[in-house]
Amino acid sequence: MRAGSGGTGDRQRLRIVQFMASGGYGGAEQVLIELSNALAQRHEVVVLLLRDAVIQDRFSPLVRQVVLRSHPTSNNPFLHIELYSRLKAIAPDIVHTHAAKATTLVARVNRLLRYCHLGTKHNDRKGRIFNGLRWVSAVSAKAAASVLPRRGAEVRVIPNGVTVAPCGPVAKEPVFTILAVGRLDRIKGFDVLIDQVACLPFDFRLRIVGEGPERRRLEQRIEARGLAGKVSLEGFHDDIPCWMQRAHLVVVSSHQEGGPKVMIEALFHADLLIATPVGAVPEVLPALLQVDHDRLAAKIAAVHGDYERYRQIFAAVAAERRDDFSLARIVELYCGYYRHILSVSRY
Repeated sequence: MRAGSGGTGDRQRLRIVQFMASGGYGGAEQVLIELSNALAQRHEVVVLLLRDAVIQDRFSPLVRQVVLRSHPTSNNPFLHIELYSRLKAIAPDIVHTHAAKATTLVARVNRLLRYCHLGTKHNDRKGRIFNGLRWVSAVSAKAAASVLPRRGAEVRVIPNGVTVAPCGPVAKEPVFTILAVGRLDRIKGFDVLIDQVACLPFDFRLRIVGEGPERRRLEQRIEARGLAGKVSLEGFHDDIPCWMQRAHLVVVSSHQEGGPKVMIEALFHADLLIATPVGAVPEVLPALLQVDHDRLAAKIAAVHGDYERYRQIFAAVAAERRDDFSLARIVELYCGYYRHILSVSRY
């Protein structure tokens, strides 16, 4: 720890570096932003950003941003040199990296710097770098189980949290409306969802909120299925709580996820959610609200036919679990982990 930083109690003000080597904006980037902004209320937070990061205007004024100017390829030696010099100048108490790329970059330069380093695994896909860290957090038990920790290492499950944004009274759509949210990427399974809703025997609307490289392919799929009047790609929007409140049903159709963040937001804002059993979904939702890809249409039809019963089941789950994912609680969990890491690393 820095000289004069005090003990490991709640009044200790830490200098924390947050780093995610991403240029885009999605659920994991949103986690980084919200966590950094919340931590900055009590600690000194420095966020490292790649030069092409689109999230630079989303941080609190309390968060200091440092932009890495080198070309952001994983094996660029100039990026490693710049990262090394930036971290040495900042002299943090702890470096907290998110996802594999940032974790790999810091692990390499930290062989010389020797700062306390916590890496967060945001999904259950392969990420061998986490196997070599002493300190790891994972956003779900499934993600944690994908880590094969070295001897003496510690892996803690700390889920993603959400800021509960106020949203005034919002009227429901007049037609049964299904909402899907996420980056337009194959891993989100929106193509499967479009194919499945084409089989629904009742009037509906499917709104897909998000932007990404699969837009053109999804537009073609909507057209090919004759769904132009029923399925729409709405583009990127910040006001997801309002979209959830307008909809009757939120669907997560992903092939792989970490949290997923949409599930957590739905606990606070949606009337009903069904999801494929990805990431933390089996840890939160009962089997009745989980669905395989090839059964999406059948499950949506069942929900439509017995809506009130399904809504009450989800409402009970949300009431029981939403506090587990409040951002305030997640910040406390991370602060506790930081203090633990620092206290152990003193010896």
